[in-house]
Amino acid sequence: MNVFSAIVLSGSLAAVAGVTLLRVAWGRPLRSAPLLFAAWALVAAGLVQGAWANGAWGLSIVSLSAMGAAFAVLALAIVTSKPGKDRPSERRANILPDGGGPLFIGRRIFTFLLAVPLAMAAALLIALAGRAVAGWSGWHEANANVLAIFLLPVCWAILAFALLMTSRRRFQAILLIVPATIGAGILWLGSVA
Repeated sequence: MNVFSAIVLSGSLAAVAGVTLLRVAWGRPLRSAPLLFAAWALVAAGLVQGAWANGAWGLSIVSLSAMGAAFAVLALAIVTSKPGKDRPSERRANILPDGGGPLFIGRRIFTFLLAVPLAMAAALLIALAGRAVAGWSGWHEANANVLAIFLLPVCWAILAFALLMTSRRRFQAILLIVPATIGAGILWLGSVA
């Protein structure tokens, strides 16, 4: 076993220990911030070790180890947990108003349009700008493409979440316009240069 394989193995073990410690911390009656911090620090240290040792391949191995540990811990919790004694909640989600109130269909459709196609368009501009910056920085074309493919869903999810958690339309507009403008500006600079 060479040094890099040992480092990846060490990172995998640290990530597995971190996931196990997370389960222990979440299973306690009161959450312990130091325990949670230690668990996440172990996972992060394992990921850094894997990335340092073998780049994306090492990061993938450590990530798979952490996901496998999480699957095992959750499967064990499912098998060993006792059924709850409390009845399910009788509360309604209040998605629709009671008794013929206004449905606000227009507002709902507008929110959908903001969070899905417009947020995706803004995320696409960010991803393409990230690809352009990577190309200008001397990255290989394949790596720049992978960066864009990675950035699109991540940025889209972040934007959609932020839009759905914000109730003011003005702030929603700012959340879309600012990243889209930055992305478009970077792309424009690339086309001019």
